[in-house]
Amino acid sequence: PIQQNCKDNKYIIPKENINMTTPKNSMELVGTAVLVFTIQTSICNGSSLTPLAIGTILMSIVFAGGPISGAHYNPAVSFAVTLRGGELTWAEMTSYWIAQIIGGFIGALIGGFISPTSVVVSMGSDATMAQAIVSEVMYTFVLCLVVLCVATNSKVENNHYYGLAIGLVVLAGAITVGPISGGAFNPAVAFGLSVAGGFANFGYSVVVSVANLVGGAVAAVLFRVVLPEEFGLARGGTVGETTPFNA
Repeated sequence: PIQQNCKDNKYIIPKENINMTTPKNSMELVGTAVLVFTIQTSICNGSSLTPLAIGTILMSIVFAGGPISGAHYNPAVSFAVTLRGGELTWAEMTSYWIAQIIGGFIGALIGGFISPTSVVVSMGSDATMAQAIVSEVMYTFVLCLVVLCVATNSKVENNHYYGLAIGLVVLAGAITVGPISGGAFNPAVAFGLSVAGGFANFGYSVVVSVANLVGGAVAAVLFRVVLPEEFGLARGGTVGETTPFNA
């Protein structure tokens, strides 16, 4: 998953990248729609198991879409993967972003249609803006770091737990800081719900999205620090699955 060859480093977006019917873009659009649909519907129906529903559906669609598009379903994840280097070009990232935002909007629309009301990402009543921003940065950082470590790390290539690890982060984040920040960790979720709800709480969605991208950027930087061998920068032995305990 999330292992795609960079054909070039051009910033110009080819026509095929804008085409949402390509396999990769279609998978990102559909996967994001399913994720946001689940968020919208489970919250609207007042389920106490909402975090579990979100985490498990994410696991499933990550396993489903990993071999096709890398299963990002999140602009912050695509941003982190692009900053990591060697996996996704900026042009490809932009096309993923378009697919993800459209998918989030579609998922929110369908969820709002079958649910009694609509929801948007919003701050907890007892939380401050600073607390909400830090919460979003923190858990988006954790999410993106986990994605990079389990899905773009050659030491664990072809592992069978990447979807589980990614879904569990979102489950933990929704339980831990959901009541503080709304628990988006994903600009496609924030924008999709807001736009489908008539641009409700749109300003906060922008703030959340910026926080998510910051978290993704920090994750990409830390990945380079903790796994320098992925970039030919390692010196001496490393501790990991391929060289266990050879410090």
